[in-house]
Amino acid sequence: MINFMVANLIDPSHSKHLKRMLNAQIENSLDLGIKDIVIISNFEYTYMGVSTTLAELNKFCATGSKMFGLLWYMNSNEVEDVIHSHDLDAWYNARFDVPEFKDVGIAQYSNGKYNGGSVFWKPSSFDIVYEVCKEIETGMLQREEPTLNKILKSPEFKDRVTIVNNTFNVGCSGYVKRYERSEKPIKVAHYHPSNRIAWETHALDRNNVGDIGITVRLERIIRKHYPYLAHEVTTKKIEGEITC
Repeated sequence: MINFMVANLIDPSHSKHLKRMLNAQIENSLDLGIKDIVIISNFEYTYMGVSTTLAELNKFCATGSKMFGLLWYMNSNEVEDVIHSHDLDAWYNARFDVPEFKDVGIAQYSNGKYNGGSVFWKPSSFDIVYEVCKEIETGMLQREEPTLNKILKSPEFKDRVTIVNNTFNVGCSGYVKRYERSEKPIKVAHYHPSNRIAWETHALDRNNVGDIGITVRLERIIRKHYPYLAHEVTTKKIEGEITC
């Protein structure tokens, strides 16, 4: 399996933030013994011996950068392995085997919509990736998930999609439902460390599910790169923070 990420630097002021995310992702992957790491980016960067692969990425749909990076990668390489494409804030919480799926394997939000933040793709899915990117580019769309849902649920492609267990993408929205229907331990924890509520949800059991979603191992690595993170649930809203 290829651990696949895309780092698209559109605003230079976000460079420090993006590189911190990359550092944490790379260290976390290597700590789990995962060495097949591909990071497509529009800037050169190396950390712990892992370097980005340069490619021209879109500038109008930041969240859809994964799809365009994936299309470029599949079009530029003879891909034979499963690609696990995920957001930079979707963390490998525990080592896992690739789930069984058809051409595309994707988890859902709590409301049944597909979540594009952590998706498994077989080489045979190239035509689906192409269709998603074509529609985003044609409409100059700002977000990729509505298009991803539209294409994957269309009569043409729906029978080639497998809904995988939520353990491969436990985010913050509808956290309790997604956590409860997930195989344990959680395989992919999806949260941004800089988001206070997101961090407290996954690391401090803010929702009182009776368990901590992330492993001690992952918490150690995240705290190394984000040393200011809370150790207990806060009750006051911090001015200017982004809620989850």
